[in-house]
Amino acid sequence: MKFNKLPFIIFLVLTVVILSTSAFAMEAEDNEGEFKVIGYCSGDLFDEPLENLQTDKLTHVIYAFLIPQKDGTLIELEKPEKLKEIVLKAHNDGAKVFIAVGGWSYEGKPLQPVFEEVAASDEARKLLIENIVTFVDEYNLDGVELDWEHPNKDTIENFEKLTVELSEALKLINKELTAALNGAWSNTTGPEPSMVLTDKCLESYSFINVMAYDTNNAEHSPLWFSETSIDFWLNKGVKAEDIVLGMPLYARPSWMQYRHLVELNPEYAFVDYAPTTTLESYYNGMNTLREKTILALNKAGGVMLFDVNEDTSDEYSIVSMIDDLLNRTKHLSKDELHNYITVVLDNRELVFSEADNLGIPFINEDNRTMIPIRKPLEAIGAEVGYDSINRVVTAFKDNVSIIIPIDKNIIYINGEEVEIDTKAIIKDSRTYIPLRSVFEAFGYNIEWHNNSKTVIIKKN
Repeated sequence: MKFNKLPFIIFLVLTVVILSTSAFAMEAEDNEGEFKVIGYCSGDLFDEPLENLQTDKLTHVIYAFLIPQKDGTLIELEKPEKLKEIVLKAHNDGAKVFIAVGGWSYEGKPLQPVFEEVAASDEARKLLIENIVTFVDEYNLDGVELDWEHPNKDTIENFEKLTVELSEALKLINKELTAALNGAWSNTTGPEPSMVLTDKCLESYSFINVMAYDTNNAEHSPLWFSETSIDFWLNKGVKAEDIVLGMPLYARPSWMQYRHLVELNPEYAFVDYAPTTTLESYYNGMNTLREKTILALNKAGGVMLFDVNEDTSDEYSIVSMIDDLLNRTKHLSKDELHNYITVVLDNRELVFSEADNLGIPFINEDNRTMIPIRKPLEAIGAEVGYDSINRVVTAFKDNVSIIIPIDKNIIYINGEEVEIDTKAIIKDSRTYIPLRSVFEAFGYNIEWHNNSKTVIIKKN
């Protein structure tokens, strides 16, 4: 009997293709929609015990910095053992580790001229790429972050060559390339490096880390700058899931670290300014960073902390705050996440969860924030009651008495009827009150941040 090899060969090929495609699809599905939590880790600044690095709450660690030289060689790491320890710890926790090549300066000298010279030479550029690939393989890394600060219209051609060639070399060993890129002050306009960046560069990156900070001292990293920076890169054609919002953990102009500010005063964890001695400190506290994370959840693909070494490892930890927020919202649909409301009362988040069965804030048909009655009012020390017969909520604090009838556009403040623009209601057996009307009656100021759906409640 003669065996026809052709059908068998075709069968094997199809089988391999199907299995490979299935495996790829499974891998893609596993990674699809993963919200990145990236911690930059500056080896030279790392003075905390390694166990304080919360790699179990990070998706990526980016170790900084690997310094290039004009001839394409690399300066040896000062602490290679630290990188090895971090790789082992991160990989055990399921986090990837990248090496950041470059940075702003080395030993007080800007690295921009180094990048310009090495990228302009075919020979030096080739050697640099070879050395980076060797380094990645030696330390069992997962990828490279290119941090050239910054290319311009005169050097963008050579920047593109370096980017594309490095990306291709890394792909050959199944490694990724990312880049640290500028933020932007409008949806369409930003600094020169952002404006001149080419499509070929953007196509070479697995994702980009957007440095939405260092605008100036007093407005070091405001929330609006994060919004415009994300929108800018979206308008440049970068997919939302490939945009990672960079968030600082240091202050300007003092350059103090977040953890050191908290050591001075735990209340500094919740604000964005501290009157530190000699130089003032403008920074991002926990509440602003929470809002930025929510913004990134809705419009981008992750957040990056620069530098994760500057975090605390206690109740004020930013990494832990982000992890808690992600755990609370991971079950939400896109629409539910977009409408997820955060309530911050006197600088502390007032957490509402389905687990406590007390109700979840929502926006009603009148575009007003409705909040479950008991938790917020008791949080400010008010006595709360409910008269089921007359269907009224009562609240008393500091000689202020409020009566809130259900399903009526009125409340009574110390017996005086006050008309309000929405009604208290009962929903899912929980009583909800119009937040603004009630809290302003108790002397609180209300701010609404629409892009992050955050309510800020503060005592006047």
